[in-house]
Amino acid sequence: MLRWQEFGQAWWAEARKKMKNAAVFLDPLACECLHWNGGAPSILDAGATCIKELSAFEAVPKNVKKGVFISSTAWHGTNYKILETLIRNSNLEYCVIITSAHLSVHHLFLWGSREGNESEVLQKIEEDVLEWMGNLNYTVEVFSYPLSTLHPTRETILIPSARLTEPLLTSDLGYLNEQLLLFSKQVDAPTVRSINELTYANLPLESQVQVRQLVNNLNQLIQHINGKDDIFTVGPFSRILGTELDALTAAKTRRKTATNKVSVILVDRLLDLASATESSSDNLYDRLLHTLGRLHEYSNDVEINMTTEPQGDLTTAPGCLAPQMDWNEGLEMMDHLFHDSQEQAMEWFTTMLKDSLGDTNDLDKLGDLISHCNKNWDYIERFTHLYQIGYALWRTQENHKATRMNVLEGIRKSLIEAFDGESPSPLIQVLQLLKTRKDSNLSLDDILVLLVHIYSLAGEKREILFPLDLEDRLKSIIAEIFVNECDSLSNTLQDFVGVPVDEVRAHRAAQKIVEQLHCISGYRSHMKRYKNLYQRKNSAMPVECTSFLQQLVEDLFDPSLGDNPDLEHKSGGLKDLLKTGFSLFVNVRKPKPVDNPIVILYVCGGIRPDEVKLIRDLFRQKSPSHKVLIASSHFISAHDAIHHILKKTVSN
Repeated sequence: MLRWQEFGQAWWAEARKKMKNAAVFLDPLACECLHWNGGAPSILDAGATCIKELSAFEAVPKNVKKGVFISSTAWHGTNYKILETLIRNSNLEYCVIITSAHLSVHHLFLWGSREGNESEVLQKIEEDVLEWMGNLNYTVEVFSYPLSTLHPTRETILIPSARLTEPLLTSDLGYLNEQLLLFSKQVDAPTVRSINELTYANLPLESQVQVRQLVNNLNQLIQHINGKDDIFTVGPFSRILGTELDALTAAKTRRKTATNKVSVILVDRLLDLASATESSSDNLYDRLLHTLGRLHEYSNDVEINMTTEPQGDLTTAPGCLAPQMDWNEGLEMMDHLFHDSQEQAMEWFTTMLKDSLGDTNDLDKLGDLISHCNKNWDYIERFTHLYQIGYALWRTQENHKATRMNVLEGIRKSLIEAFDGESPSPLIQVLQLLKTRKDSNLSLDDILVLLVHIYSLAGEKREILFPLDLEDRLKSIIAEIFVNECDSLSNTLQDFVGVPVDEVRAHRAAQKIVEQLHCISGYRSHMKRYKNLYQRKNSAMPVECTSFLQQLVEDLFDPSLGDNPDLEHKSGGLKDLLKTGFSLFVNVRKPKPVDNPIVILYVCGGIRPDEVKLIRDLFRQKSPSHKVLIASSHFISAHDAIHHILKKTVSN
């Protein structure tokens, strides 16, 4: 039986062995992974004296002689400067330096090469730390542990450090080509004309490092299950990831002795931002992400306000959804949050709360049960995780964000109805929404989410559905809002437009938004099978939308489908090249992902919790014998997708 969650837990257990009598410092991404792998209590139970953020604003307590420093990325740049400052200003005699980045990533930063002698990296860090401690006789240990994953469900794994490793748009090519010309120092150096031509060598150093780190994280995960992988990719950026994973030296070594056959499918998120921007879901975890604020800016958990009334000087820590101690029980609750319908999950948690209280036969409503639990500290301590989830569900029942999401969903469905080819352009509705949005209690960000949705859905039909004259009006109205309402814009929009807001900046920003929307619409233009995410079967039926991931997974198990032209298989060296040449003369069937009993499906750029349920349910329906692991960097909500139209270049 595959237990994916043991991957993260096992490596955190190794790290905790180093923490007795130590001050422990972690960067934010490492904190997020720890949050899902035992939490702060597990570190304190291991004997740590204190836990602090890896920050220049923190300090090592003067009486502490041992420090443990954990970084989710390479020890380079800012975090290495912070490490130096913390150690120089301390009385440490024993330092443990841990990185979740593979040592080859450090090698890339330090010497600009992909592979190298790992001992050189360890030696350099050790020598630097000894110098900062001020005594060469002190002790330094340096480790590369993959403390990079979290496991919300039994079939899900997230790698938060890969959040910046996301597919690129056509609008990024200008910056990429500038960097290529600067690097080559030749005026007539070859440039990239399309994102479909991108290779690893075309990426700037920061992006190369991010790709290398993700590829190594995936390799370590596959190694955990002794996997021998076949790699498949869908999308131009995933092709880069697949090529690098296939060529990775450590992966080649692993494949020589591995026994479990695994298919790895890498998919670009940008192929379908329409599914990412839907405003409703029958998945309760997805609903909680949309209605409650994120916990400490984590991508994958929510902050649950556990107070119902002012508590004077008493400070109540926020609740969360992540299980902390009993993982078997915790993962069972996560399964209900992810894989039951909202109604079924609410009923299950209400029943569990009622059964755990024991003496509440007269209480049937969730709110009454939570009120009965409040201030019963013995009960809360015993059933902490159940109580927090029940509290979160109660909080969302009358949440104003939930009401707004329902309004947005109604508008989204109305816009899709105009995709039938007979109705006026959906942009006419959007223009009216921009003028009357305050009456509907909608923000400009809300309407930008709707724009991302319809442009991603439109694909190659963009020019037909969204005429230029309407797009010009769209740009003018958005620019006008930027100028007239500059003080009430969200922080994200203020950063994008720039300050002070004037007409020039406003029009430039509006133009950029529409250009990015065009890039999103064109992301599937090179595809042969998956150009469209919507269809109208006949005039009596409304337009139907089918998510990209649903189409892809259903096609995996379709025996009538031959070779999928949009699913690329990565060859593994000379042996496969010989097979390919031989297949020119003999009918040799190309490998398919379902040839192997284990499938890892990684969505590059974030995934919705309802997509986790969709993929898992499809695999169980189509082939219960297959084991699937759904992977990504983080969970996204509908509003997260506007990042793609508000980013400037890959450089920032």
